[in-house]
Amino acid sequence: MTIKQSVLPCPSQVSIGADSSIEKYAYNLYIKMIMTHICTCVLFVLMCGTSDAASTATLPTGYHTGVTITPCVKYSRRLCMDPNYNPLTGIYTVTMNGTYLVSVTMMTGIYAGHCRLTKNKVNYVWLYTGNQYDMATQTVCMDLVVGNQISVVTSAPALFDVYNTFTVVKVMDQ
Repeated sequence: MTIKQSVLPCPSQVSIGADSSIEKYAYNLYIKMIMTHICTCVLFVLMCGTSDAASTATLPTGYHTGVTITPCVKYSRRLCMDPNYNPLTGIYTVTMNGTYLVSVTMMTGIYAGHCRLTKNKVNYVWLYTGNQYDMATQTVCMDLVVGNQISVVTSAPALFDVYNTFTVVKVMDQ
């Protein structure tokens, strides 16, 4: 399979030889894996408009290291405004009891790395990327009460670009 220079080739940029069923499968799987993460993010952004507590934030373009991602990842580009998320600390503080859908997506670029979703500074779930430009997403339901704090902590040396998102949506009252 020959792919012209591109970050994500479109089908018209791929020329596949006569014996190519494995190559077609690999390419289709690659597209589906990327679209899964994108669709998850789009779904959460749409849900933000239907909840009385909703926040989606991402990192701006480029590599992010140092104080931007330690001790908590500070997602500074807010896509869905909610005053409960503080972009200076990277912490979402719950102001209403309920069940929340929380999603974290990460991409480290050229590094392997972990991210952890934490609830009151205790690990809740882990994400891992191992290969160049891998993406990982965790989406969980969390029963939260007033004062709970959730954040994303990373051990990755860097996070890459706008592919890193943190979304919190209240879906049900308790």
